[in-house]
Amino acid sequence: MAEEDEKNRRKGEALFPEHKSLPFLMERRALMTQAGWESEYQQNPITVGGGIFPIEKFKIVPALNRSEIKRSARYWDKAGTRDGGAFTAGVLMHQMKDGTYVVGDVRRGQWSALERERIIKQTAEVDGEAPFIWIEQEPGSGGKESAEATVRMLAGWSVRADRVTGSKEVRADPYAAQVQAGNVSLLAGDWNTAFINEHEAFPTGKFKDQVDAASGAFNKLASKYRYDSTLAWVS
Repeated sequence: MAEEDEKNRRKGEALFPEHKSLPFLMERRALMTQAGWESEYQQNPITVGGGIFPIEKFKIVPALNRSEIKRSARYWDKAGTRDGGAFTAGVLMHQMKDGTYVVGDVRRGQWSALERERIIKQTAEVDGEAPFIWIEQEPGSGGKESAEATVRMLAGWSVRADRVTGSKEVRADPYAAQVQAGNVSLLAGDWNTAFINEHEAFPTGKFKDQVDAASGAFNKLASKYRYDSTLAWVS
């Protein structure tokens, strides 16, 4: 009987509403991390953090002293499926003069390609000229064309496509080392919870877009090379 109830249950409905109602479950979900929720209520245990991101090391700061910012980057990990599939994420990260890093903002959503491009441009307008913009270029001709189209759309901003290599886990390693050392803070915002939850579940969680975008921004800021005002590489 239980198997029949489970088969007939629609997505988003409670399995046993007479014992735990949907409002009760949603209240519990809001209080739990992704790893805790998946383990306790979804029978899908996740190795917390995978040993990669100790989320207790993230510091939440209420405000940012902009005079202490050395340079900034907004990195976009793009997806193109509306209301399903992967998320698009754009992480704004600041390298501070003391050598630490602050994640200042995250834009994330399951947008259509057209809506995604509109939001990327809108975000660039809000950010202003301060951050360098990077667009992740996925392998293959489709990824190249998509990245190049976004770069063209952002004419007037400092923007480049980033042709990625290696797995998301390998690309995240240098960033994870700084999180582990307590050198990464988050500016207080309504995006903090989803951002922390994804890091806690990485790399076994369902989504990796925010970690990937944060890793991309960090790797560009931490590189021994940078772009000068003429967009040429300098050491």
